Amino acid sequence: AGTKDTGEETMTDSPWRLIVDENSYADFSVSVSPAVEKAVVNGDAPPTIFLNVFDRDSITIGVNEDPEQVLDLEFCRSNNIDFRRRVNGGGAIYTGTGSAFMVYYVPTSHPDVPETTAEAFPKILTAFAETLTERFGFPAEYRPLNDVQVEGRKLVPTSLKIENGVMTFRFVVNVKEMNTEVAGAAMPMPPEKVQDKVHKDLQSRFTCLEREANRDISTDDLEQMARAAVAHAFSNPDLEFGELTEAERKYAEEFRAEYDNDGWLFGKSERNRFRADTQPGDTVGYGREKAVGGMLWATLAVRDGKVNHAILNGDWHPRPIESVGWLEDALDGVEATEGAIREAVSSFMGRDEVEFASVEIENLMAAFGKALADQKTVG
Repeated sequence: AGTKDTGEETMTDSPWRLIVDENSYADFSVSVSPAVEKAVVNGDAPPTIFLNVFDRDSITIGVNEDPEQVLDLEFCRSNNIDFRRRVNGGGAIYTGTGSAFMVYYVPTSHPDVPETTAEAFPKILTAFAETLTERFGFPAEYRPLNDVQVEGRKLVPTSLKIENGVMTFRFVVNVKEMNTEVAGAAMPMPPEKVQDKVHKDLQSRFTCLEREANRDISTDDLEQMARAAVAHAFSNPDLEFGELTEAERKYAEEFRAEYDNDGWLFGKSERNRFRADTQPGDTVGYGREKAVGGMLWATLAVRDGKVNHAILNGDWHPRPIESVGWLEDALDGVEATEGAIREAVSSFMGRDEVEFASVEIENLMAAFGKALADQKTVG
């Protein structure tokens, strides 16, 4: 196989690592997952495929989401549903015991690894959908931007991060039937979220592997599925069983300490970002908009005719992750008019280092425009 123009040797002949383990989705997402990513980025671990089977129910929300916007926190707490804010994009995902998480941690220097979000989702998810159809006999298909579905029912939600020379591609494989009544109550669905979907409610929008395959699915079935999907997407690399290294276990504890706390969990919420800074006469408005790339939640706090604080939350997949903060900072101090905000948004979206996959200037302006029109005096 050829290589990209990186000057690096090809990785197609070196063994990759396959790890199979059990953790909750919420805990895995804020500890083990970033630990493995760090090790691969640092060159301390080979390209790694991690299959994690969930040992209890939990929820994660995306790095750019506010739990107060996307979760019913009282319901989650009263029903003992664990929830965390993870370190990558996408939306709130509920996972049940017995379902699974498959993650690819692969350097972009590998010739089969895409280097942009726009390339990665269709390539990797088409290969995965074809693998499911071949192995289990049902019509799985890629649905842009980041799902695998069966006749309009979501089977595999995914999220993606391409940074520091590594693609971290995360698949939630709904293996078992989930309690959609509980999941729907924990994650209330904004109407904009389902406006372009065939099925409008959670019960009909989601399906699972066992239902579509019409049989029980074992951990061995999932391992063989993972091996086949990786072979399909990456020219059949040699996968060897492995375990976490001591360094990765240490990283996992460090990440858990950093991300398993309320300061991180509510890091995108207005209560932590500007509520303490409000003054008499300040106004705040909110706007939501559904782009192809995901939901956008805009908050604009205005003081003396200028944007005092801007928050842009949502479940799309920005690259790099911190670019959302760059846009928020660019809006601070801008005149609170649609024209001035459009100029700042357009300038930001023109930056070469920014990719808001399937989110356009008009989508952002629709959300910010609604937030401008919704301005109300802070109580």
